Amino acid sequence: MRMKPKARKLVPPEPDLDEQDDTIPDRPMTALEAASFIESMAAELRGMARGTKLETLSYFLEMTRIEASAEIERLIKSNGKDR
Repeated sequence: MRMKPKARKLVPPEPDLDEQDDTIPDRPMTALEAASFIESMAAELRGMARGTKLETLSYFLEMTRIEASAEIERLIKSNGKDR
């Protein structure tokens, strides 16, 4: 009788505090920053989906990118009115 080896849990290494990314802000992200990040990531992911012929996923990622872009415009316009 052959025994199966136990599955090992994949545990990410503890981050080295000396090597943390300095680009991470020490404050909560604003709505404009979040929308900009989402727009950028959706565009990158859409390219990946398109390249692997995941057409439906590509479509939804493009819709996400468009919505994030529209939200950026709304946020910029609303910030201009407050001034």
